[in-house]
Amino acid sequence: MRVACLAVVGLMAGTVVAQDAVKVAPKNFKVLVENEHVRVVQDTLKPGEKEAQHTHPAGWYYVTQPGKMKVTYADGKVSTWDAKPGEQSWMDAEAAHTSENIGKSTIQYVLVEVKSVKKK
Repeated sequence: MRVACLAVVGLMAGTVVAQDAVKVAPKNFKVLVENEHVRVVQDTLKPGEKEAQHTHPAGWYYVTQPGKMKVTYADGKVSTWDAKPGEQSWMDAEAAHTSENIGKSTIQYVLVEVKSVKKK
């Protein structure tokens, strides 16, 4: 019985760490296209909004509306993203984090998540 309880707790802990952004922040993340190879999502975050903890697989992003975002990782690391209009780049898989719009304008970007690349 104890082993079964530990297994359930372990599975639940893994679920908390690796949350799908679309599931934990459906108000912000909108799926534009999905197939067996990629999922294309649009993230829109208004000033002052904060998203629940989530992860991302590796992929390519493109900023459609610039802004300033605070990213706080589960391990305590904090970074600030000053997203520029038209900015784009490859992004390695992102560990569990929250995102908060700390700017004065709505920030929006499109992320092409590659399904064949594993999440952290």
